[in-house]
Amino acid sequence: MAAPAFRTVSGDSAEVAALKAKTNLASVSLGSKIISFSDEFFAEASNLLKDEEAVFLPEEFTDRGKWMDGWETRRHNKNYDWTIIQLGYAGAIFGLDIDTSHFTGNHAPVVSIEGANASEADVVSGKAQFEEIMPKVNMNPGSHHYFVYEAPTKVYTHLRVNNYPDGGIARLRVYGQVVPQTLVAAADGLVDLAFVGNGGRAVACSNQHFCSPSNLVLPGRGKTMGDGWETRRSRTPNHNDWAILKLGVPGFVEKVEFDTKQFCGNFPPLVTLHGTVSSEDIPAADAQWTEIIGGVPLTADAQHYFDSTGPKDVAFTHVKFTMYPDGGIKRIRINGRPATSA
Repeated sequence: MAAPAFRTVSGDSAEVAALKAKTNLASVSLGSKIISFSDEFFAEASNLLKDEEAVFLPEEFTDRGKWMDGWETRRHNKNYDWTIIQLGYAGAIFGLDIDTSHFTGNHAPVVSIEGANASEADVVSGKAQFEEIMPKVNMNPGSHHYFVYEAPTKVYTHLRVNNYPDGGIARLRVYGQVVPQTLVAAADGLVDLAFVGNGGRAVACSNQHFCSPSNLVLPGRGKTMGDGWETRRSRTPNHNDWAILKLGVPGFVEKVEFDTKQFCGNFPPLVTLHGTVSSEDIPAADAQWTEIIGGVPLTADAQHYFDSTGPKDVAFTHVKFTMYPDGGIKRIRINGRPATSA
C-alpha cells in the first residue's frame, strides 16, 4: 500500500500555522510513550515526545559522550535504527514536523514513518501490522522539516520512526485530530465533552501571548503555569479575552470546572461560559451564543465547580470561555452527557 500523498512546506507558511493549531498526538502531555527501540546509546528516544523545544548545552556531557536533547543512536549501523511510539490517544494525522534541531554533524540523514492501529499487546508481541505513512525523506542538519498530508490519514494508535542508518532526531510533532475509540467518562457517568481524549480542542482565541488555549483540554492539572492558557495584560477599559473550544462530541452541559492551579497573581477575576451549535470548526462571527455560566469570580490556585444555568435541552458543539479582563487559567472541564454515541 502506497503512503498517503503529502507535500513539504516551509516553516513560515500558513499551512504550518494551521498545523500547529491541531493536536500534537505524539505529545508526552497526552500520555504518549516509547514502546521499544533498536538503540538509544547517546540520547533517549523519549526525548522525541517532549513538548518543550530542544535545547543545546555546550558544556554538558554524559559518560557516553555529548548530552543531546533528542533521540541519538550509536554510529556505524549496518542496517537502520527505529523506535515505536504509542500515541496518547488514537487519531488521524494532518501533518508532521521532524525536527533535527542542534543535530549538525550527527543528524539522521534519512527518515521514514509507519503507522498501525492496534493494541499495545499486539505491538509489543510483533503481531501489529505497520504501513508506511511517510516514505524515506532526506533530513537536513539542525532543521524543522514540515510535511502536510493532502487529506487526513487513517486513524493510528502507534508510529514506527525509522532512522537511516543512524544518528539523531530532536523532536517529532504529529499534528492531527484525536478520534476517540471510546469516550472517557467519570464515575458519575458524565463525560468531559471538551477533553482532548474525547476529541475536544481549542479552535480560536483572542490572544495567546504566554501560552496556548490548547492546554486547557489536556489531561491532569499540569506541571507549571506554562501549560495553561495565559494572555497578555490588557490596558484598555472593558477588555476581555476569550477562547473557543470545539467539543469532541455534541452534548448537554451539566457541570463545569475552571482550574486556576499555579495562577496566583494573574488569574482572571471574573469569567463566563457560553455555548453554541455550529457545523464549522470555528463558529461564524454572527453565531448566537447562549449563556451556560454567568459572570462568576475565580480565585488563585484553585479548582472551581459550577452547575450549568443554561438550557438542558440544547446539545452544544462549541463553548466560549471569556475572562474579564484577562489572565490565565490551567484547565477547563465541560462535563455533560453526549447527544450521540461515539
